[in-house]
Amino acid sequence: MKQILALVTAFLVTGIIGLGMLAIGANAATNPDSVPVSDAPGSISPAASAGDTQAQSGQSGDLVTQYQNRERQYQAQINQLNSLIGQYQSREKQYQAQLDQVNTQLQQLQQVLTELQRRGVIRILSDGTVQLLGRRN
Repeated sequence: MKQILALVTAFLVTGIIGLGMLAIGANAATNPDSVPVSDAPGSISPAASAGDTQAQSGQSGDLVTQYQNRERQYQAQINQLNSLIGQYQSREKQYQAQLDQVNTQLQQLQQVLTELQRRGVIRILSDGTVQLLGRRN
């Protein structure tokens, strides 16, 4: 019983696929917008004249020249961008050096404030106010 069910299913699936292929083929055959088949890709039909071939060749040369000019422009823009990147990286290094210097100064000032607090010369309140304490000797 299982073999018969499998056989019927196989025939059914094969039939559906065959009908789909037949529908696609019929659609392609009756399509009025289709392009005629040629023996070689890009081949020139025998009806094309020598003037047409020369015109196409000239147009191809013009396109190549245009693309080469665009490539030069893009390369110039890439070079400009690379130059800007170099400038920005140089500035970043300068700013990083300045930031490191300021951070070092900040740490030194924090150490001074901490030492002044520890010795009882100043007191820093929770609101950031600094009070000078009188030294009692």
